[in-house]
Amino acid sequence: MITFEMERISDEHRKELKTFFTDQWGDCRMIYSHGEYDCSEMEGFVALDGDDTIIGAVTFFDHEETGEREIISLDSLIERRGIGGGLMELAEHDAYSSGLKELCLVTTNDNVHALGFYQKRGYRLTGIRPDAVRSCRDKKPSIPKKNKDGIAIRDEWQLRKTLPSRTG
Repeated sequence: MITFEMERISDEHRKELKTFFTDQWGDCRMIYSHGEYDCSEMEGFVALDGDDTIIGAVTFFDHEETGEREIISLDSLIERRGIGGGLMELAEHDAYSSGLKELCLVTTNDNVHALGFYQKRGYRLTGIRPDAVRSCRDKKPSIPKKNKDGIAIRDEWQLRKTLPSRTG
């Protein structure tokens, strides 16, 4: 059984995060049609194994003017052990505690596993940006044209979850 702890990303995690993201995606940048983010420099949470090695991370950007938290990345090195779900729960609870009203995120059309993962957690598909990945490849040519199952990676799917109203 795997044991892990989760904590807020701190300056002590930054160097290891650079390696973590580079190993996952080739570099630390997450490119969307609406922006570019260096995930190793973002706010978020990490999951650490018993040796304090990063085995998962969630990063986000708060749009204070709209009351939204945008999830930029979610990664887990070990699937189906509660790491990704735990990190999302922590990010959502933190958003609620910070007075934010909604969470939003983007995934790509080929990532059907992620679509199920997010829908189970109350996220709804709210938009599709057809062919949006093409412009992202201009900035990051290493984005593959197909996933490991041969599905063409073309579109961005937008998902959103409204947080419960704060009373009191």
